[in-house]
Amino acid sequence: MRLSARAQRIEPFYVMEMAKSAAAIAREAAGSDKPMIYLNIGEPDFTAPPLVQEAAEKAIRDGRTQYTQATGLPALRERISDWYRQRFGLDVPARRIVVTAGASAALQLACLALVDAGDEVLMPDPSYPCNRQFVSAAEGRAVLIPSTAAERFQLSAGKVHDAWGAHTRGVLLASPSNPTGTSIHPDELRRIHDVVAERGGITLLDEIYLGLSYEDTYSHSALGLSDQIISINSFSKYFNMTGW
Repeated sequence: MRLSARAQRIEPFYVMEMAKSAAAIAREAAGSDKPMIYLNIGEPDFTAPPLVQEAAEKAIRDGRTQYTQATGLPALRERISDWYRQRFGLDVPARRIVVTAGASAALQLACLALVDAGDEVLMPDPSYPCNRQFVSAAEGRAVLIPSTAAERFQLSAGKVHDAWGAHTRGVLLASPSNPTGTSIHPDELRRIHDVVAERGGITLLDEIYLGLSYEDTYSHSALGLSDQIISINSFSKYFNMTGW
């Protein structure tokens, strides 16, 4: 069966290959005095809290297993809105919230909705390997801009300004970043967004590890900077729900 040229451009996600190797080693060590501790992918070694498990069981018993609205259950979106209000002091109306089957699906859908063929999206190098594939699947082109430790391995407003070209559509960032773990200072993020907004571009930000930010400076959602920033968050990282 012939694969599309688009599919053939997608590079392997090597961390998953490492995860397979780790699982094989774990099977060999099973039952021994050297248990395997996984530090390779963003997944806890325990499942969701009891209340979540009970709610899932009740939904099955009550027959609540049919299609939902495409943007997610209205009640769930309202509760997410409440969560942003309680945790970050932000007013993010439920109408601005879309629930997807995982953060990767959200990133892919956002790229498909906002990136046209030939558009360029700026992102730091190093950055999450899948991000460039999301852009590629939308027939855009990821432009990787080398970053340094002094820049916290993130883009700066100056670099975004200098790299912006005729085909640039916007930026795809992550704060905190996978794989570097660094966050973008809020002042710098505001400057980056200002550069992007002045050019009519998009600021797409992965915030799925925001719950691991323990310094007050970095523990706030970028949604507080502008209602034109698109933030991706994730149940799996906050509520131990990987795979749900």
